[in-house]
Amino acid sequence: MTVSDDTRALDGFEALAALIWTVPFFRSLERVSCARLIGALEEVTVPAGTVLALEGGDADALYLIETGEVSVTVRTPEGERVLGTLRGPAYFGEMGLLLGRRTASVHAASDIRAWRLSRERFEQIVRQQPSIAMAVATTLAELLDQRARQYAGAPVVARESQPLRFEPPPAARPRIWRMLGFALTIGVPAVLWGLSPPSRLNLEGWHVLLVVLGAAIGWLLEPVPDFVIALAVPAAWGIAGLVTPAAALAGFSTPAWFMALGALGLAAAMLRSGLLLRIALRLLRVFPSTHFGQMLALLASGVVITPLLPLGLARVAAIAPLTQELAESLGYPPRSRARAGLLFAGLVGHTAFSPVFLTGLVMNFFVLDLLPSAERAHFGWVTWLASAVPAGVIILVGAILTLRFGLHPEVAPRTGAETRRRQEAVLGPISRDEQVTLAAIGILMAGLVFQPVLHVDLTWPAVVALIVLIVAGTLNRQDFRASIDWGFLALFGVLLGTGGVMRQVGIDRWIAGFLAPLAQAAGSPELLLVILAVLVVVGRLVLPWIPATLLLSVALVPVGPRIGLSAWTVGFVVLAAANTWLHPRQSDVYRLAREMTKGEMSTDAQGFLVGAAMTVATLLGIAACTPYWRALGLLGR
Repeated sequence: MTVSDDTRALDGFEALAALIWTVPFFRSLERVSCARLIGALEEVTVPAGTVLALEGGDADALYLIETGEVSVTVRTPEGERVLGTLRGPAYFGEMGLLLGRRTASVHAASDIRAWRLSRERFEQIVRQQPSIAMAVATTLAELLDQRARQYAGAPVVARESQPLRFEPPPAARPRIWRMLGFALTIGVPAVLWGLSPPSRLNLEGWHVLLVVLGAAIGWLLEPVPDFVIALAVPAAWGIAGLVTPAAALAGFSTPAWFMALGALGLAAAMLRSGLLLRIALRLLRVFPSTHFGQMLALLASGVVITPLLPLGLARVAAIAPLTQELAESLGYPPRSRARAGLLFAGLVGHTAFSPVFLTGLVMNFFVLDLLPSAERAHFGWVTWLASAVPAGVIILVGAILTLRFGLHPEVAPRTGAETRRRQEAVLGPISRDEQVTLAAIGILMAGLVFQPVLHVDLTWPAVVALIVLIVAGTLNRQDFRASIDWGFLALFGVLLGTGGVMRQVGIDRWIAGFLAPLAQAAGSPELLLVILAVLVVVGRLVLPWIPATLLLSVALVPVGPRIGLSAWTVGFVVLAAANTWLHPRQSDVYRLAREMTKGEMSTDAQGFLVGAAMTVATLLGIAACTPYWRALGLLGR
């Protein structure tokens, strides 16, 4: 367990990183994962004579000894037997983490300075990074093989380990639930298929709409993954002879689909290279180390990262563990208001502003593709932001007030700035992969910002950015296959084509006629937008986030001009209102964050408080924007 003399030559952060990499379980960690692990370590100082571990007792932690000396002993019939002495840098306790009990006693022979990784935090890291679990299994298998060969007198063969790749399987729904989902998804459209269509809708449009209705039921009950249901939609249309394959699958050839592909590639590169973690750590260090200061840093991190990474779930997957590490370093107890404040600052900061930036969410490109051609040409990256920024400011103010007064900390924090500096030091200077990722982001953003001047289709900057990532090796073949959510792209492409199909069979005109009395009753476009926002919030009580956003966009955006609204304002309202939640279980991003932090950062009551407050802030932002949108000519009379 003793570390080589080379490690003793290192000091500071480099020594700590080298110390981590000497533990067999962590030898395969890249620098980004190592930086995350450092955020989970607790610094301890122990005087000479202290018992750090007692043989047979519960194993509570792994210790990395930086300086000092410990004695390792075991009990024998003849009494206590000394196995050896460990002199820092060294480590002990790795076997206890796996067995749950101490296999030896450890006493401090001198004053020691060490780093402690608790068993609980080790288990969280294994859940967040399953590759570590496979590294542990590989290490134990090698150790067992070596000891068996030594016992038999055979020579020990050195092998280079090839850890297996592991992805945790999704939780399966009960069989009866899946059968019910299948029955309703297929049965409801089948029962209604022979009925006469509603007034002002032709038979072809009625049948197209019934297939969409069946898909909505399937997305609600989830008998199969959402992208499978999406692929079944054009298949059903084709089998029924309603549309041609070219029309049903037209979405896969749109600029929006290629923008989504490029955005997902950039998301994978930002996570893999550590660029996302570096930006978040830098902002955490810039802001004050108080609870409120760190909440502001997490909100600011979200505002900065959102336009660079158009995938909300990826942003949350990266920031949620960081908020937990921050809460640990500041000494906040589990499920306290202080912890919840950090989690929701990261969650709101990295999701609430998605509709404000064109590149904030892949689904924004979906809405952009639904706009009439003249309106689509008008809304580039800058004009989208300029039109949405008042709502974004109100949402930001609402978030600050909610976090400041709704989740005020119970205890004062201890300093956590040193932990952030250690993590930044392990990340080191900006890496080549980060530089390539920044270059790809620059290509994409330049294409978006200057598109009105250059008159270049949005497809090409996205494709070029993706090519740069692959040619430079930042994304290899395996990353391209495994890190991009191809299921989402299938869902996205089908629904992109759905808008065209619905226009082709006249469903958009039928919906416009259905909404016309509502528009007349509202009396003004401003009130009509607020009513639509409330209806979207109600719709989210039933449908999951992504299908609800895409379906409501397909249904409402094309009819905006027919009821006195610009298509963009309707699309923005759908994007913003569908991005909210009332009950926390409605929110995909909240459930992901809760799962990644094992429910230790917040309670559902706190999630309900934040969700309800942010829903109100979003509705207020939309209402406050209406005079501004009228001044911009985006509302009719």
